Amino acid sequence: MNKMHFLLAAASAVLLLAACTHELKTKTFEYEDSAMADPFDAECNVSCAFEYVTGGVSAELKDKINATIIATHILYDEADGLTDVPVACERWVAATLESYEADIADFSDDYDEEDAWMFNFEYSRTGHFGDACKSRHLQTYNVSYNEYTGGAHGMYSVVADVYDLTTGEIISEDDLFAKGFQPGVTKLLAAALETYLADNDDDPEMLFSAPEPNGNFSVSDTHVTWIYNPYEIAPYAMGSIELSVSWNDLKPYLK
Repeated sequence: MNKMHFLLAAASAVLLLAACTHELKTKTFEYEDSAMADPFDAECNVSCAFEYVTGGVSAELKDKINATIIATHILYDEADGLTDVPVACERWVAATLESYEADIADFSDDYDEEDAWMFNFEYSRTGHFGDACKSRHLQTYNVSYNEYTGGAHGMYSVVADVYDLTTGEIISEDDLFAKGFQPGVTKLLAAALETYLADNDDDPEMLFSAPEPNGNFSVSDTHVTWIYNPYEIAPYAMGSIELSVSWNDLKPYLK
């Protein structure tokens, strides 16, 4: 079954630009489709929902942000400068199902009908604008990836991009922090982790490693939050770990 519809974002965040006082206008495009695993009684479901910019800023900035969303999270090297997020979503869903059907055709001679359960797959991606740091003209865009391709459980990850709304570029930690920031910020993350473990009643012995700046961070008016996905510093059972450090504590390390 194929479903496609536009949803006007109910409450777009107020995003202030250095030289613009308009609100960023957005829409969310949702699309899903599925394919049967012929000749098996199994199915692959693919869905996506991405928020994108429709106005409130210059056409150049709008297209730049949308093109980056597509190239970074939907079509990757196949994006080829595309700025139309709905079209990109449709292409990704179709390509994912095409790949699934091709794989099933390759495997069909090696498996019996009793193995059909192995081919019930699911893929899902969502992206939306999150918190912003208005004083720095920074806007977070959060993307979630989820997939199940057999086994005990699926896999998921969360990625945060931070846009400089004066340029439309995604910023890195090196853009935000002064040279040599890593040791100081690592200490702050260690303190944040202690609080996180206590608040969640998690056993610190389950950790694989200590948290360090990893480039996967979001921003708000009050803090910066680093995201650690399953297996990055802890087992799957602990889920994604998010550690927040206030701008005030980060002040000695900022540019």
